[in-house]
Amino acid sequence: MMPISLRTALLAATMGALLLAAPGCSLFRSDDKLQQQLQDCQGELQKVQRQRDELQEMSLDQQKQIRSLQGLGPKRLEKLYHVKSIEIGRYTAGVDNDTKPGDDAVKVFVRPLDQNGDVIKAAGDMTIQLFDLSLAPKNTLIGQCHHGVDELTKYWASGFLTYQYTFECSWKTPPKGAEVTVRAEFVDYLTGKHHVVQTVAKVKPPPAAATQPAK
Repeated sequence: MMPISLRTALLAATMGALLLAAPGCSLFRSDDKLQQQLQDCQGELQKVQRQRDELQEMSLDQQKQIRSLQGLGPKRLEKLYHVKSIEIGRYTAGVDNDTKPGDDAVKVFVRPLDQNGDVIKAAGDMTIQLFDLSLAPKNTLIGQCHHGVDELTKYWASGFLTYQYTFECSWKTPPKGAEVTVRAEFVDYLTGKHHVVQTVAKVKPPPAAATQPAK
């Protein structure tokens, strides 16, 4: 039979081991959770630091840009090539796109000109209007077409001695006579200015329209 003192010692050792084991496992689990949370926080901190660095770099770039613009002075736009005026080409005239007698549209050539009088390709909005001034004032507008900045580039033509925008603007009401007033308006996206020009174009109205009395 085992002595009482030895049995007591073994029992105490066993209970001690059990007491240590249970809290120890919980502590290890708790440590793992805290370690994961710490890693998550470190990741978030690194992300915030990267964003801070990007914002600081952006701010420095903007400050540099502001200093550069201030150094160029208020008249810097005059030193850039920009649209000073527009002109309508001399070959602007009526065009026949169908098999019926007479024209049904006007082909309009528009050239933006810079401060030196040279043709330049510029971004902006273009509006073409056709007028028959022989009609009553409320009916003079017989056709209109608008081309925004996103589509304007496809109307640009460049080649041998040719640099211009080319548009075909159809009329809703045929003109009564052989002349149509063409008005072109260009809104320059660089300066925000509106440039307007107009001219008279020769057309061949459909026979039925030419014989009808003006209203």
